[in-house]
Order: sequence, then C-alpha cells, then structure tokens
Amino acid sequence: MGIDTKQLSVGKLLNSVNEVFRIPMYQRSYDWNEEQWNALWEDLMQIQGNETHFLGTIITISAERQRGLIYHEVVDGQQRITTLLIILIAIRDFTQMFDTERAAYIDKYFLRSSTMDETKSKLLSGKKESKVFGRLIDSKPIFEEHKHSQVVKAYNFFFKKLKGGHLDWQIIYQRLVDSFDTVLMVTDSYHSAFRLFETLNNRGLVLSSVDLIKNYLLSKINLNERLVAECIDLWDSIIENLDEIDTVRQNKVRFFRHYLFSREAGVVPFPKLYTRYQRLIDNHENDLVAVLDDIWVKSELYVKIYNSGFGIKEIDEYLSKIVKIEATTSYPLLLKAFSANVDKQQIVKILKAIEIFTLRRSICNISTKDVDHIYNHLAVEAFKSKNPGNYIVKYLSQKTPTDIEFVNSFRTKDFYRNNQTKYILEMIEESLTNNTREKTINSRTDVHIEHIMPREIGRTRTRDLYGSWQDYLGEAATDYKNYVNKIGNLTLLGSELNLKASNHPFEEKKKNYRLSNIKITQNICQVPEWTFQTIQQRGLVFAKIAKEIWNFNHI
Repeated sequence: MGIDTKQLSVGKLLNSVNEVFRIPMYQRSYDWNEEQWNALWEDLMQIQGNETHFLGTIITISAERQRGLIYHEVVDGQQRITTLLIILIAIRDFTQMFDTERAAYIDKYFLRSSTMDETKSKLLSGKKESKVFGRLIDSKPIFEEHKHSQVVKAYNFFFKKLKGGHLDWQIIYQRLVDSFDTVLMVTDSYHSAFRLFETLNNRGLVLSSVDLIKNYLLSKINLNERLVAECIDLWDSIIENLDEIDTVRQNKVRFFRHYLFSREAGVVPFPKLYTRYQRLIDNHENDLVAVLDDIWVKSELYVKIYNSGFGIKEIDEYLSKIVKIEATTSYPLLLKAFSANVDKQQIVKILKAIEIFTLRRSICNISTKDVDHIYNHLAVEAFKSKNPGNYIVKYLSQKTPTDIEFVNSFRTKDFYRNNQTKYILEMIEESLTNNTREKTINSRTDVHIEHIMPREIGRTRTRDLYGSWQDYLGEAATDYKNYVNKIGNLTLLGSELNLKASNHPFEEKKKNYRLSNIKITQNICQVPEWTFQTIQQRGLVFAKIAKEIWNFNHI
C-alpha cells in the first residue's frame, strides 16, 4: 500500500498552483448543514495565539496528470474540503469591498489551479454541486433553482458571519489558512485508498457502515464509468427511499442489516455489517447491478412495511401493531414474506404469529438475544415450505411461553406508560366489546393510561376536599408500590377525564369513569372499593382474556 502522508495547514493544502481536488461521481452530495458550519465557525473563533486546530484526515488518490495539473481524487474528506473552499469564496467576495489585492490573491492561489495551458477550479465537485459551485467560484449570479442548494446555504451562512463583524475578517482569514491543520494521505491506487478508508473509519461505528458499503461497492467498478453512473443512480434511489424513515439516523443501517438477514443465513452484529457486505459484494462482483437493483426493490418494500403503507386495511393495521409492540426485529421475515409472492391470508397469518410471539415473550421477560436468529432462520427456511404461514406459526409457537407461564407473568408484571401497555389495554377493551369496532381507540392520541390507585398517594392538594389515598388504604399504604403498576390497576381514559380524575380518591374518580365510553373503565364503577385484592382479581381476569387474544390456536 503506497501512502504519502503530510500534515498541512489549510493554506499549504490549497495553495499549490498545479493541484486539483476532484470528488468522484460516487461520493455523496454535499450535505453539511448549520450544525456543522456553526461548529467549524466556533473553532475559528476560539483559536488563540499560536494554537492550531486539527480538522482530521483527507484521503486522496493521485490519479492522473493532465496538461501539467495533478488531480487528486478524494476518497474521504470531501465535506471538509468543500466547506473550507466555500469559506474562502465568502472571504474573497467579502474582501472585494476592502482589499481587492487580497481578494485576487485568494482567488488565484486558493480557489484555482493553473498551468500555462489551463486553469481549473481548485475543487471539481460532484455531479449535483458542480454547476452551482462553479458559479460561486466564478462570482456569477446563482440561478433560482440552485438557491436551496446546501452549497449556496453554506456560502450565505459564512458570508453573513463575516458581515456580522464579530471578528476582523483578516484575523479569520489568517486563522483559517494558518491555524487549521489537516493530514493529507495520498495513495497510489483505489485499492490502497479504500483499505486506508476502512482502517480509519471501520471502528464499529454503525453510522459509517452505509458509506463504507457504498465506497467498497463502487470501488469494484470504478474503471467502468457507465456502470458507475448506473450504480450511483440506484444507490441514490435506495438512500432517497430510506430518507423517508431515517428519523433516528440509524434506520438506514438497520435496513441494510435486515436486508442481509432476509436473504442469507447467519446473523451479524452492527459493527461487523460492513465486513459481511464485503463478502456479499465479492461473491457477486460480476453482477453488482443486479444486487443493487434487489436492494432498491427491498428498500421500497421496507418503507411500506415501516409506514404500514400497503393500502390493504387488515395488513396495514397489523403492521401498525408490530410497531406498537416493538416487534420491528421481525422486519427481515416480513421483507421476505412480502417479496415471496404469498397471498394475503398467509401474510395475515404471519403477522398474527409475530404479534403473539412478541407479546407473550415480552410479558414473560424472555431474553431477546435469540430473536434475530429466529427471524433470520424463518426468512431463509420458511418459504421453502409449501405452506410458509404454517411453518412460521409452528416454529414461533415452540419458542413462546405456555399459557400458564403467560397468565402468571401477565397478572404479576409491572406495566408502564408506553405504547405496548396501551395497546394491550385497547385489545382487552376490544375483546370485551365483542370486536364490534364501534370505537377505534387504538388510533386516538387523546386516550391515556390511567392508574386507578395513583402512582403518588402522598399528595395533599385535594386532601381537605376529598381525603387522601393514604387514609383510604390505611396501614396497607406502605405496600402500594407493589400494586400500583399491575395491569389490574390500569385502565384507559380520555385526556380531559384523566386530568379531572387526577390523584383523587376512588369514589371521586368513579364520577369521571362513569362519563367514559370505554367499557373496561365503566366496569370499575361497579366495584365498591379499590383494594390490593381488587387489583389482583382484576389482573387475573385481564390475564385470562389476554391468553385468549394472543393464542396460536386462534390463528
């Protein structure tokens, strides 16, 4: 691996007269935003005296020399180089009003590279930014369609900072070119560059896995421009699909993990995901477009699963339940099921089985460490069967707690205010109303989980008016924490009624419960007093109902 490593200031990195940095087509678009711009600006503001600030490494391939210009293909660091040059463009434009010589110097030595035969921008940007970046370099007006570009936004951000005058522009300029350092690593081949990129970035950080996968895949086809362009289009479509669900910045990584589990045997932890994809890519090196095409198809399917967006009411309702009971680890199986050409009846059977399996194990506090292996096995093996739905039901039922275990855990478990608890209470309510669906409470955000015996019994605000739960429970009050979160002490109540019920004593609460349309809440009004024994009895009733709701025999 041939590597030339130099620690350079930004000034020395950019002022070589004949070097050009080129961002290859496969790199992602410029996507830094105000958070990163602000951080960089704050670093500039805080440098004192002879201090320096390290910006990180930049990895390039010294790919070619044309007409006296040396082109460095940027493998890692394109966001930083682009931002540094945008700041220098902003400084050039700002200083044009005060110091035309300095502006001309910045333009000639930092923003461009020249030989006797040719002049090029210091940075040849990726396909999406090339036009807008070029117009900024050349001080040309920005077209209307480019005004929302991140490049233009970055330029406006830094120009506004310079205009704010919190620090003299000359100080900012000197700090940028003299006190910001980077390490430039120049390699002699794609192989060396990508190996180095892996070494520096693959440290088990899951958020870098997707970029690593992309870079490795495209490095395999870098010499075929047509193929690169086709794969980039597919990759961009995949990422665009996943952007819809990437609310926690890890859903993209989860998709790539779930995709693997849906197609081949073997479970891989997040830190090893990239290594597994290397193997997949190596095994399909002659058919990478087909692999990417399959990932693209599955990404569209994954978004539909995640958003319950198939447009088939029964299926979408079950997919929504999967999220409520936190069963998204089943997505590899669902990816396979929805792409395996099985009918609606089979899909519903699979979804029901997942719900029962997940909820029973959750109530019984069964470890989840084997869940990925279970769903991976089912995704790979179940659809070899003539009846995959039956295969899945049988397999999951064998790994699920028995009726006795479930009932005992259900009535004694502590339940907390979360989506799963609310869903369980909603399903018990639906069971008691004979599934008439006259009320669809599971989609209403204004229905809350109510603790009949309140979580805090010592509040004195209403004691003078109504008395207190401490007085009501008497000597038994010291044991209330053992009962307050049991399922028998929970119900559902509309938000306004929930506020009115507050921590009031039982008789006062019942006045609000009578106004509720929810049967499990109305039924509480028939109880003369609320004791620990009442909670236990009601919990056992709910446990028996739950056993019938979540039962493989009813699929």
